[in-house]
Amino acid sequence: MSEPPSQPESGRRVQAVQISCDILEALRENDGAGVSELAAQLDRSKATIHSHLATLTDNEYVVKHGDTYEISLRFVDIGEYAKNQIDIYEVAKEEVDRLAAETGEVAQFMVEEHGRGVYLHKARGENAIQTASYTGNRKDLHCTALGKAILSQLSTERIDEIIQRHGLPQRTEKTVTSREELFEVLERIREEGVAFDDEEILKGLRCIAAPIEHPTGAIYGAISISGPTSRFKGDRFHEELPEIVQGAANVIEVNATQV
Repeated sequence: MSEPPSQPESGRRVQAVQISCDILEALRENDGAGVSELAAQLDRSKATIHSHLATLTDNEYVVKHGDTYEISLRFVDIGEYAKNQIDIYEVAKEEVDRLAAETGEVAQFMVEEHGRGVYLHKARGENAIQTASYTGNRKDLHCTALGKAILSQLSTERIDEIIQRHGLPQRTEKTVTSREELFEVLERIREEGVAFDDEEILKGLRCIAAPIEHPTGAIYGAISISGPTSRFKGDRFHEELPEIVQGAANVIEVNATQV
């Protein structure tokens, strides 16, 4: 369940830990790298990079193939553990799978962490198109239907914190990039109970999402259906699929009370 706020903690930072984090991020972005490449990218000495890589390798967070270092599979274990700490994960997963099978499209479940949306489960129906999202993928909240569904249930103060931290970067010509317009969109979502992404993150892709609310008024996350504009149009886009998504969110909410 989303709990405010998740701003950066105040207090002293440990530089060595930051360097290791930077190395791991660089290895992920580059699909692996050598000492020299990392030293140049991170503006650190080769000796410093090598020391950190050796420690990460000893602790099995990094593996070495020849002269190239890569992220290890230990993160799969950590990721699965983190995912299963979400109270309603199994309940949401079952409903996402059912939604994908019923509609034939892509169905997804997202939660918010550190002001970004994290995809926790994705299922593909028989007619589903390929999308770039994947389990663990993090996205800005303002440019996805899932993210806007989550934002609609947060306080004004929390939304402003997220905007201040991450901004409202433009992904396509249809992306909402102003605070005023975003708050207008969020008000409509609260009134209608459903959020839309009309090619706001990727041209040719539309998405419909509904928030999954906790009985206390907090927000668990959101569930969605995505598909091409050629199929997501007219009554199907504006009426039929929104009703199906809202129904799925309601099922999760009801079943979550039993978890």
